[in-house]
Amino acid sequence: MKKVVISLVAVITLSSCALTSQTTIGSNKAFELGDGEHGSFKATVKNISRVAVEVCETPMCGTEKKLITLQPGQQKTVRFGANTKAIFKNNNEKQADVKLKVTGDTRLTMGGPNY
Repeated sequence: MKKVVISLVAVITLSSCALTSQTTIGSNKAFELGDGEHGSFKATVKNISRVAVEVCETPMCGTEKKLITLQPGQQKTVRFGANTKAIFKNNNEKQADVKLKVTGDTRLTMGGPNY
């Protein structure tokens, strides 16, 4: 019984430390997650739109790097290091929609100037 209670507490704790969002990204715009100082995090991203979405990262004082391109319906989990900004880019004329589940450090800024 003790193991069951410990397992249940662990599951509740881990599942409550996640951030979930369905985000719309305008045409030729980008959504930014995690600007500034923060810990590492991972994002499970599902492209629920009809256009491709690029996932990029930028270290605090570094150059943007493209990690993957998510095709419509595709889902991937991407890891981001501490103090790294995640950027979800829509380089299309139609809006894009993504579902995000973020774990790790969830005290992250969201939005960005091009959102």
